[in-house]
Formats: sequence, C-alpha cells, structure tokens
Amino acid sequence: MAGKRSQSGSLIRDDFTSGTVGMNTRFYAQAPTRIDLAGGWTDLIPFAMERDGFVLNAAINLYASATLTPQEEKVVTFQSADAQQRFCLQSAPSAINGLSLPEAIILTVRPGSGYRLALDSRAPKGGGLGGSGAVGVVLVSLLHTFAGKQLKSHQIVDIANQIERETGIPCGKQDHYASVLGGLNFLRCQGESVVVTRLDLDSEVVQRLQQSLLLVYTGESHFSGEILQNVVDAYKSGNRRTHEALSALRRIAQEMKVALCQGDLSCFGYLLAENWRYQQQLDPSVTSERIEHLFEIAEHNGSLGGKACGAGGGGCLVFYCPQDRQNRVAEALLAVGAPSIRFSFDFKGLLVQSYEGSIPSF
Repeated sequence: MAGKRSQSGSLIRDDFTSGTVGMNTRFYAQAPTRIDLAGGWTDLIPFAMERDGFVLNAAINLYASATLTPQEEKVVTFQSADAQQRFCLQSAPSAINGLSLPEAIILTVRPGSGYRLALDSRAPKGGGLGGSGAVGVVLVSLLHTFAGKQLKSHQIVDIANQIERETGIPCGKQDHYASVLGGLNFLRCQGESVVVTRLDLDSEVVQRLQQSLLLVYTGESHFSGEILQNVVDAYKSGNRRTHEALSALRRIAQEMKVALCQGDLSCFGYLLAENWRYQQQLDPSVTSERIEHLFEIAEHNGSLGGKACGAGGGGCLVFYCPQDRQNRVAEALLAVGAPSIRFSFDFKGLLVQSYEGSIPSF
C-alpha cells in the first residue's frame, strides 16, 4: 500500500519512486459508478462499528475515467471539467481536510515523477451515484500503476476510502467496491471489514431488472457531506427514528437480495419503496419538496416504487416501473424538468491500461 496506518487510523504517507516509464507511455483507467438499491447508510462508520451493515448495489456504465501522461518536470498538471491546477511533488501536506478529492489523492499518492492528468466523469455531479468513490478508485489505481505498484482490490478501496474520509466526508466503502468490482453485489460491512457477495442472477432476471429501472435527474445537485453528517449526528445523539430506520434498511437489503435471487421483481419494487420510506426517516434533509413532487408524479403514472440515490436531498432518483408504463413515467417526469438518464449495468469493474501513443478504444 501507499502508506501505513497510524494508531488513529489516518494514512501515514510514504513517497515511492516510479518505475522506469518512457515519455511515450500513457496510462488510462476507468471505473463504473453505481445505483444503491437497498441498505445504503448502514455501511457508514460509526453504524457498521456497532452492527453489521448490509448494502445491495449495482454498478452502472456512467464511468469516471482518467488519462495520465508522464512529463520530465517534477510537477503535476491536473485538468477536469471544473478545475485546472498545478501541484509540486516535493512535500506532502500536513493535512488534507477541506481539499477536493482529486487534490487530496494527488498530494497523498506521490510518485517520484511528474505527469499530466486529465479526469472525466459521466455521472452528474452531486447525483448520488457514487461519483466520488469512482473518481477515488480511478486516481488511486492509476497513480500506483504509474509508480509500478500493483494493488489488490481491497487495498485500492481502503486507500481511496481513507483519503476521502480524511477530506472531511463521512463515507462507507460500498461505492468503492462497486467501482472496483462491477456487477450486482451484496456487501456485509463489519466495521472497516467488508465481505462482498456477487449476485449470480439468471441473465433473464438481470435483463428484466435493467429494463424496469428508470434513472432520473432531479435537476438539483446535492452536497452529500452535509446530509451524511446530519444523519451521523442524529445517530450519535441516540435519535430513536434514525436508529429504527437504520435497522429497517439492514433488513430490507437482506430481503431484496433474496427477492432478486428468486427472480421476484414485484417484491423488489415493493422493497425499493419501503427502503425510501425509511431513508426519509433518517433525517429531514434526505428529501425535499421537489423530490416529493417527483415521487407523486412517478407513482401517479405507474411507478411501483423508487428511492433517492445516495444521500438524497437532490441528485438522482431511481424508480421501478413495469415496462409498459416506463415511457409514460419518463415523459411525465421530463415534463417537469427531470430527464431520464440512459444506463446499463457494468460487469467489468475497474479497468487500468498502459499503452504507447494515442488512447485505444475500450
């Protein structure tokens, strides 16, 4: 790994020297985002420290990706849709709290050589689709590959998750595992330890499930960190409704796993709706008048259930709709400024490649 753990759990940063890399070598990485279907929140610390958390999610093809080009100067030139920065690699920061995630990773994982880094993300910013987790996985894996360090899946997850938490965002590991592994997965979260079970579903069930899910963007970005902290604070203060909701979310994730393995999509739709009821109970900031209005429209036009993605409060919503009603629901939501987003499940997970010359087709 890039560092050792101190007794406090924070990452102790170690420099390493990059392997011999030609200036014509390019590095590329991409990772999927995810739709959290049930049990979200129960993977978070401190919840998972006291009781096992259970989460079910599906990786989707709204990818985060990055391209790295070596350069002789010992600096980093970073470019994304909303940032263009240069970093010096001579010393690590004393703290990364408050930095953006790309900044924090660039200044934490410091190969001995300079490079140009271009980052792209297809998921809507603040959409609740685990975009930051995907970005973290892409950058951590890419920089270590550039440095000649091969990491195992759980190491990539641990490093990306730890850096994200050090920036001040409370987060679990479900997003990172979805990005590394792809597929539909059931996660058992025991403190910092996570056991992942890939759902081995019949291909016909996977196809019907994908065709029955409608992903829409509310038109409002959200800041998940604030919502997450509200729920953590409510939990720590002993709020009864928050504790009850977390217990219910754990149960729903387990029941949804059974329903999918049995191919019972009607039960899946019911559980999706039940998950949303308890998700709202976590804290008032999880929902909004806009979100409630969109749920009313979706239900009126034939949706059997839905939930907010990620922390809620804005971003994306996912609905379960029988195929003969999906167009009607999508058109009704589009009419009030909530467009649907086309997606498919991703079963490849993290991809990291090195190559010479132009970027190959992936």
